[in-house]
Amino acid sequence: MSHFKPLLIPWLRTQIDSGRYPGVQWTNAERTEFSIPWKHALRQDSSSTDVLIFKAWAEVSGNGRAQGDPSVWKRNFRSALRAKGFKMVDDNKNDAANPHKVFHWPDDSASGANSSAGSQDQEDPDIFEDCGLPTQESQVVSCFDDCLYLPEETLFSETQFRISVYYRGVKVSEQLVENEAGVRLVYSPELIGTVLDYESGLSLVFLPSPGAMLDQTQAKLTQRILDKLGDGLDVGVSGHVVYGQRRGEIKAFWSFSKFDRSIQPQEVSKLQPEPLYMFRDFLQGIKDFTEGRACPPCSLFFCLGEKWPDDRPWEKKLVTVEVVLTSMELLKNLAVGGGASSLQSVELQMSLDEMMEMC
Repeated sequence: MSHFKPLLIPWLRTQIDSGRYPGVQWTNAERTEFSIPWKHALRQDSSSTDVLIFKAWAEVSGNGRAQGDPSVWKRNFRSALRAKGFKMVDDNKNDAANPHKVFHWPDDSASGANSSAGSQDQEDPDIFEDCGLPTQESQVVSCFDDCLYLPEETLFSETQFRISVYYRGVKVSEQLVENEAGVRLVYSPELIGTVLDYESGLSLVFLPSPGAMLDQTQAKLTQRILDKLGDGLDVGVSGHVVYGQRRGEIKAFWSFSKFDRSIQPQEVSKLQPEPLYMFRDFLQGIKDFTEGRACPPCSLFFCLGEKWPDDRPWEKKLVTVEVVLTSMELLKNLAVGGGASSLQSVELQMSLDEMMEMC
């Protein structure tokens, strides 16, 4: 049996009129503009009530979307708004007291806007939702060509993480983690590989034992750091943000490059998840690259137990970890490896602009 779902426009008007969703309300007497709470998941005051309207649309639109997470609900809701001609007129998502966005009702929807009923037995033309994670460079180009308006998670929420561990500049392990939520770096001498932590949704990545290093002093100091790693270091993705949080006793520092010469140590917070990299900044970097500037980073480097960057090269640090987001790496490689000309197409520039606007 075909799945029936309500038309977005009359459904949404009914929901706004109902007043059952906190913060979802008309903002003018003509009822042509309305506000929607738009709170980032990493905020300390975020709660389940912030995403009720997104979840409601996920439930009525079917296809198992209600089984996703809030970032997916928000993405699908926004994609549906864009497909039906809603325009954002005020972006206050970073407001400290009341993060929200204001949208304008489609001008050509007067006939359907006042209807409280109606259904369709086909999906809305949300072409952006099915683009998926490309696995080849040609698919990236096709993805951009086919989708002028890409959702925030088309590339990024489906990323994988490639984790490389270095002890005193020597790579001692590398593994690919297929978990778009992220990883938690931990140490357990009897375990190797990865294990999913069901409570956090992150994959536990076990750092290897120093083993029989030639320099036993180095091995002893490295072991001391690993033993104090405790609950580890989180590196994950939430919405448009790559975040980090230290959970163990040992301090952690980070940079975009292992050759960072800034001599300005950046410590990862232990108090709360800390934004490290905004996808908007990466997209802007790709746009800048098409204009002849340097290509943006797609990796994060972490130094455990020692301040960094400082006046010592990274190869002298006891424990460093490189975390590569593979979806960003794929797009970067496309740009660097002879694909820059394709990145200069009008369609792609529009796609990048739209993605940045949504970040």
